[in-house]
Amino acid sequence: MFAEAISRALDIPDVYDMTTKETSTINEYDMLILGTPVHGFNPSKESISFIKNLPETEGKEAILFITCRLWKGGTFGKLKKELKKKGYKTGLCVEVKAKEFTEEDFAGAINKLKKELKK
Repeated sequence: MFAEAISRALDIPDVYDMTTKETSTINEYDMLILGTPVHGFNPSKESISFIKNLPETEGKEAILFITCRLWKGGTFGKLKKELKKKGYKTGLCVEVKAKEFTEEDFAGAINKLKKELKK
């Protein structure tokens, strides 16, 4: 839901399902915007697996977003660590906390993304 909201707000046509797509197509893009829910204070297993399968790069920017109900734990740190191993430079990290997510919950985080992308 958050990925689709980002896509609409930023007019980005491609929302990439990390569980069904080949990671080599990431080379076609200038930047990676990666999101994951928090599971037990950690990123999802699928997101870590996706990162481990990414092609290596040199300094490509990555922006991270997460959704959680309570605490993010070490989620951003673990994602950054894995992305760094692949040569990605992590910039902005945004989180959205809610029990039941709605479009309004994402507005503040999307505004942060917009500001970061204007730089």
